[in-house]
Amino acid sequence: MSIKTYSIERRQFLIQTLGLLGATFLTGSTTRSLSAEGEKDEEPFTHNSPVKTIIFINMQGGMSHVDTLDPKTNSVFAKIDSSLSGISVLEPFAKTAKHLKHVGIIRSTWSEDGDHNFGQYLLNTGYRMPEGMGFPDIPHFGSIFAYSKKKDYKGTYFPAYVTMGGRGGTIGNSGFLGVPYAGFHIGNLDKPINHLTPSYGKYKDERLVRRKDILTLMNEEFGLRNASPQLKRWEEMVVAAEQFRNSSELSTFDLTKESLDTQKRYGSNWQGKACLMAKRLAEKEVPFIQISIGGWDTHGNNKAQITKIMSETDQGIAALIEDLAGTGLLDQTVFFLSSEFGRTPDVGTRDGRDHHSRVWTSILGGGPFTRGFVLGESDEKGERPAKDNKAFHLRDIIASIQHASGIDTSASLTNSFGRPFPISPRNAKLMEEVITLPD
Repeated sequence: MSIKTYSIERRQFLIQTLGLLGATFLTGSTTRSLSAEGEKDEEPFTHNSPVKTIIFINMQGGMSHVDTLDPKTNSVFAKIDSSLSGISVLEPFAKTAKHLKHVGIIRSTWSEDGDHNFGQYLLNTGYRMPEGMGFPDIPHFGSIFAYSKKKDYKGTYFPAYVTMGGRGGTIGNSGFLGVPYAGFHIGNLDKPINHLTPSYGKYKDERLVRRKDILTLMNEEFGLRNASPQLKRWEEMVVAAEQFRNSSELSTFDLTKESLDTQKRYGSNWQGKACLMAKRLAEKEVPFIQISIGGWDTHGNNKAQITKIMSETDQGIAALIEDLAGTGLLDQTVFFLSSEFGRTPDVGTRDGRDHHSRVWTSILGGGPFTRGFVLGESDEKGERPAKDNKAFHLRDIIASIQHASGIDTSASLTNSFGRPFPISPRNAKLMEEVITLPD
């Protein structure tokens, strides 16, 4: 397989093109109908798995494990019993605690990277920054999963990868996989696709046809003077935009289609709405959904900041896990919550915790993962894994998610420079003890 990158900036193109169509699209769109060049020559890199969707909640900034999911004596928050036998968490996750039996918990997540950029790079790609330097076009692991599902995405447009909340870095970046597998970002959950009609009112279909004809003429004239490999891609994107505008599936993005009781159960803040959107997208079997919740860089004002974040977040996460489990969607959906690192166990005099990558806690479950598993533990103070042979590097967790979701982590794809790109680092270790895949 040989997949090429495209130099056009996706957001700029879509805004300009859809302006010509009279239907200005949102930002960061992808399309089912697009396909990267050379896909037909690709070697198989998937195996059987029931997983159709991955939901990833990224606690951006470094979530303090000792104040949330790994109780220690040096936290000001109270311990809360969870539905996992013998496992307690802390009051910021009080609502989620009731539903942890449906998923699992890893209390010995670790890495070497205590820098935000390095940590987020690892969390979103499965590669440490030094390991990925040879691949400037490295894709997000969500894009790779979306790409693995490309055979299921034929016909009219619907995004294969959706992001909500924080952006930047590798979030939503499909790298050498190209436009089809990049993140479609929802900026406003109340009006996620509010620019499909002109702000000045209605228009006739004939006007849209004329605009399309003008655009086709411009492309044809451009193609006569320039041998641009991007022209076909642009034309396909216009077709995809038209398909999206006329799609019967747009109601998926409309949260008001949920009952008032359901909306109330998730919460009226954006985090609750994002979790409700994730549920609706999982019902539609969108392959990858990412919610990035920031504010965790608590060098100061630690207690108040965590209280604020989780008062707006715990309710939505709890409702999401409850609904995934209650509807059976969890059987085909992997749920993953983690951060780029944890926080130092010692608060200090300023009520703040600093970066600490030697150990933190992740939530993981769904799909073929064992329900209610507990892997690893931290030491008495929460400074390091209690046992080295039960410590799980973040790359191990990402690779295990890929393996559980049907991706052959030992396989390689060919990047835009013609180099083989290993889907997972060769030193990643799979957590096979908590994964049961069909034969």
